Amino acid sequence: MNNDEQHKAVREVADLKGTRITVMGLGEHGGALGNIKWLREHGAQLIVTDLKSRVDLQGSIEQLGGDPGIEWVLGKHREKDFTETDLVIMNPAVSRRSPYLELARGRGVKIEMDSSLFFQWFDKKRIIGVTGSKGKSTTTAAIGQVLDVKIIGVEGTAPLAGLDQLGNDEQVVFELSSWRLEPLDRREMSPGIAVVTSIYRDHLNTYDSWAQYIDTKKTLVKYQGADDLALLNFDDKILRDWAKDLVGRVGSYSLKDYQTKGIFIENDQVVVRWSDKEEIVMAVQDLPVRHAHEVRNLLPAILLAWQQGMSKELIRARVQKVRLLPHRMEKVAVIDAVEYINDSAATMPDATIAALDALSSKQLIHILGGNDKDLEFGQWAERETQANIKAMIWLPGNASDKMRQAYQAAGGTQTSEKVKDMTEAVKRAAAIAQAGEVVLLSPGATSFGSFKNEFDRGNRFKAAVHDLSGN
Repeated sequence: MNNDEQHKAVREVADLKGTRITVMGLGEHGGALGNIKWLREHGAQLIVTDLKSRVDLQGSIEQLGGDPGIEWVLGKHREKDFTETDLVIMNPAVSRRSPYLELARGRGVKIEMDSSLFFQWFDKKRIIGVTGSKGKSTTTAAIGQVLDVKIIGVEGTAPLAGLDQLGNDEQVVFELSSWRLEPLDRREMSPGIAVVTSIYRDHLNTYDSWAQYIDTKKTLVKYQGADDLALLNFDDKILRDWAKDLVGRVGSYSLKDYQTKGIFIENDQVVVRWSDKEEIVMAVQDLPVRHAHEVRNLLPAILLAWQQGMSKELIRARVQKVRLLPHRMEKVAVIDAVEYINDSAATMPDATIAALDALSSKQLIHILGGNDKDLEFGQWAERETQANIKAMIWLPGNASDKMRQAYQAAGGTQTSEKVKDMTEAVKRAAAIAQAGEVVLLSPGATSFGSFKNEFDRGNRFKAAVHDLSGN
């Protein structure tokens, strides 16, 4: 591929000069800011519209300054901004069922996300795409750090922002939520390398069915060619079944040996088997994590590094330096011999089950609950009744009521308290906990209503814990 082909994006981007684009959803956390700046740098005329008020979004607005090429429509949406425009770019958090998007579709206006634009303007063969119900952020971060490639799509980053700085042969790793996969499905695009971490029931409040959610996730591998590569978590039966239907090359990663080519754990060693070669890369004890699901999340990075010819010594050195993400089994503090763990990113019951399994040897004071995504809590309730739970402290929300009912139906009888906020939850947990026990925040539900998001929820937990010790 010559330089002109590698930078096809640059030629197409020139066409944005004077293009009218409606950006739907600015957000409070800056995720769209980089995209907006990039679009303006390439000459687009923008309308940025958000249902939140100027006061709510003031921090983001100030970062964009007084750009005359941006018209702000805040606290509302206007129909004309979706019918009298050349392109609508929707924030991933915007509902695809929005009546304003329906207006745009009715007028034949193109609707894109930053993910589909990135895939159009960057060679998708050089994209390592990562999706999954849980584990995708950790897996994405590990791949980025071990391979030393740019990380795209994680919380608070803008995929388009660094597009112009990417080199001719550079790889990127792109975390893709189900929402960011939807426009790729419409355009029938998949990355050259796909990593799928897990499929659990999630976001069923935004999809018509469980099957539709699964099919959306399958977009990551659905349009791959014969030379492309899919790395699937074979500990997940749904993903094992996917392997039978894929056109491209398939590799597995898992905590046991499925007699397939890929990477797995055997006798406490990380083993790679590919073609006719099999070798130990490193010992599990040398990984910078302690729980089984965390070990699994590191395996794709190790396999991809091995496939690229990286020495085992360098792989080990880089893996050991992987920076773990916050809000995922994060050890916050030990106070009076009580350990406090922040697993706020557990926004669904399957993630909380993983936390209970990881801490099966500990007695827990479990802070949980929140709001519902039309999920089922039966399996979680059975696991909770089996866990070594000393007390359950419930955060506000409609999922908390649903979870309590499921827990009682499963025969659960443990001490249970309702609290009004995170500060009270941590104080009550601290009063109950004794030396050697663990206070675990692993909600199994969303944070919306009481917190800005799961990261805000986790940060408030950490702040409340630090307040206990005066730090």
